[in-house]
Amino acid sequence: MKNIKEYFDYLYSLERSGMKYDLTNIRAILKHIGNPHLDFRSIHIAGTNGKGATASLIASMLMESGLKTGLFTSPHILSFNERIRVNSKKISNNYIKAFLNDNIRIIKKIKPSFFEVNTAIAFKYFADKKVDAAVVECGLGGRLDSTNILKPDVSVITQIGMDHMQYLGNTLKQIAYEKIGIVKPGTPVIVSDNNSSLKPVFKRAIQNKLLHYLGDKASDVLRLPVTIPLSGKFQTRNIAASTIAVKLFCESNGLELTEKSVLNGIKYVKRNSGYMARLETIKHSGRNYIFDISHNPDGIKSSINSISKRIDIIVFGIMSDKDYRKSVKEVLKHSKTIVFTKPAYARALEPEELYRSSIESGYKGQMLVTHSVKEAVNIVNEVKPATVLFIGSFFLVSDAIKALKFQKYFKN
Repeated sequence: MKNIKEYFDYLYSLERSGMKYDLTNIRAILKHIGNPHLDFRSIHIAGTNGKGATASLIASMLMESGLKTGLFTSPHILSFNERIRVNSKKISNNYIKAFLNDNIRIIKKIKPSFFEVNTAIAFKYFADKKVDAAVVECGLGGRLDSTNILKPDVSVITQIGMDHMQYLGNTLKQIAYEKIGIVKPGTPVIVSDNNSSLKPVFKRAIQNKLLHYLGDKASDVLRLPVTIPLSGKFQTRNIAASTIAVKLFCESNGLELTEKSVLNGIKYVKRNSGYMARLETIKHSGRNYIFDISHNPDGIKSSINSISKRIDIIVFGIMSDKDYRKSVKEVLKHSKTIVFTKPAYARALEPEELYRSSIESGYKGQMLVTHSVKEAVNIVNEVKPATVLFIGSFFLVSDAIKALKFQKYFKN
C-alpha cells in the first residue's frame, strides 16, 4: 500500500468479513498491541438512539473541564477520521497508515471485522496520546460488541429501540439485555431510556445503588440555564444523562465538575466533538435542507416530530438490514412528496422495496424512485421546495452532502 486511498480501501475491504459479534478477535488484536485499553479511564455508552449525542456531550463536558479527552463514535459522515478524536482533533492519516503497517500480519492472520480494527486503532491512539478520559460508543449491541473489552468508570444506556434484530433479538426486552451487557460489577450506570415496560429489566439487572434511572425525570435533572444547540426535544434526556455521567466520572477520580464546564460543554458540543447532521438545517439559496441520520422507526419518529417546519419533500433511503417497513410508515406521515433512493453502499435497500411498502401502507402522495442520491438531489433542485429532509441512514446523508457540495458547512 502506497497512498492513503489504498490504506482506506484495505480498511473498508474488511467489511466483507461481516459483523463479528464476539470478543475473540478484539482480545487477540489488543493483546498483540499491548492491551492499550488498560491504559486510560473511560465512559462506555450503549443504546439504540441517542448514543452519538450522549457521547459527544460527555466528551465536550470533559474537555471543558480541562481533561484531555478521547472520543470514539461510528459510523462517520464524510471521512473515516471523524470516528476517532482527541480534544476534538481527528486522528491523522499518518497514524492510521502506521497502525496498519505495524499490525498487518495479525490482521491478515485473524481476519477481524472492519469495526474490530477501528476499535483497536482508537484504543491504541488514546493510549499513545495519554488521554485522561475516553468516551466510547458501542458499535452494535453491547454484550459482545468489541468495545466491551473496556473496564469503564461509568456506563450509560440510552434509548432502546428495534434495531439489529438479527443479532440482538426480536423484542425490546431482548435488545435491552444485550445493551445491559456493558454493565460491569461495581460500575455506576445511567439509564436514560424512558420506556416504562423496560424499567423492571434495568432494575433486575443493575444493583439499585449503582443504577441512575432517569425515566421521565430528565428535565428535573437538568435545571441549568442553558441554550441547547442541538435540535430535538429528546436532547434534554441526552444532556441529563451526560451531566450525571460526567459528574460520576469526576467524583470517582477526585475531580471537581463546575457548572461552567457543564454549560460550556453543552454550548460548544458541536465544535468539541464534531457532532453533525443530526436534525441539522442548512439554509442555502432560499431553501431549508435538513439532514438526519435516524435509521430505525423510533429514531425517525422522534426526529421528524421535532421538526416545526412543513416538509415539502422527504428523500429517504435505508440499509436492507433495518426495519424498513415500519421506518417508511413513519416517513409517509410527514410529506406529500417522497423520493426513495439508494445510498452508494453495498447493504443499501433497493428503492423499489420502499415504494412497494408505501403502496401497501395506502400512501396517496407523490412517490418518486431514484437509484442514486445524486439523482434524488437533481430532482430536489428541479422542484425547488422550501424545505427538504434527507433522512434514513448515515450513508444517505453523506451522499447528499457530497452531491449538494455542502462539505463546507460540515468542517468538523
